[in-house]
Amino acid sequence: MGERVFDKVRDSDWLKRSPIFVFAADALAAGGIQSLGQVRYPTPHYRTRSEFLQLLREITADGYIDGLLMTPADAEVLALEERLFDHSPVTPIVRMNAETGIWNPRHGVYRQQYSAPFQTVPLTPEQHCENLICVARECYIRLGLYSITLNNDVEADERTLNAYLEFARQVGEIPGFDHILEVFLPNINLPGMDREARGEYAADSIVRTMSYLRKHQRPLFIKTEYTTERIWRELTSFDPTLIIGALGGPRESPRRTLELAYNVTEHGGHVILFGRTVFTEENPRLIARALRQVLDREKTVDEALTEYEAGLEEERAQMRPRRW
Repeated sequence: MGERVFDKVRDSDWLKRSPIFVFAADALAAGGIQSLGQVRYPTPHYRTRSEFLQLLREITADGYIDGLLMTPADAEVLALEERLFDHSPVTPIVRMNAETGIWNPRHGVYRQQYSAPFQTVPLTPEQHCENLICVARECYIRLGLYSITLNNDVEADERTLNAYLEFARQVGEIPGFDHILEVFLPNINLPGMDREARGEYAADSIVRTMSYLRKHQRPLFIKTEYTTERIWRELTSFDPTLIIGALGGPRESPRRTLELAYNVTEHGGHVILFGRTVFTEENPRLIARALRQVLDREKTVDEALTEYEAGLEEERAQMRPRRW
């Protein structure tokens, strides 16, 4: 069973040499038909769920990632029905909630409102196996992700924090099961708060929230947004018992993706959880390899980018029709 995430967390030297790379493949928890990116060859089209599942199988087999974050439905197929992780070091992870701040269907307006809790996987031990999440008996997944968004609003944030703290305390009592906490920047534009101020607000909210939890209730690591080097260094150095990682956000360019992975880990972070920056690339498997090279400092950003672009050109050449 895939243990690499747990093994790296336990081995601080290994974690420093080779930061954790989780492929965040849970986009269907937020979006819809267009959420899984596009297949460009031979005919451009939005990637279907079947094609996405095949991509997850291939990326897992490649071995560049340490963990695979899935929706409950995809985890059922890959982890339980296919037993994909039985003989793989890659750690399967399932999204445990889908707060409304991440809901993004076409024409939806949820993200323009304060995010509210929305639990997708019940936590009571007797329900775990029914929902295909329990490892203590026969369900094979030992790690779940929970996300929160705080918006500097007393009522909305009280709702969100009470739901998370209840979740963390329940998980803390379930043997053999851990969680990751994802903390987004405010999804509502707050007057007078630029991106840097929002990053400071999120960093303070993270360490404040952790002060409410005992050791066995805390997340295995925390995922949030990298804003500036100064704020990131403040957060990652504040409490050495907290492992901090960064989300990838929307794709901008392969260079930007590789630079973000470098900056996150150069300035104190030990984890990246990248989704759209991987599966919306022209070749997700090649960018995953490039990210691994940058994380492990096997190549510089420029060297990894050059190799990635060469791989794309080779692939395009194979796709071009031959002239006789």
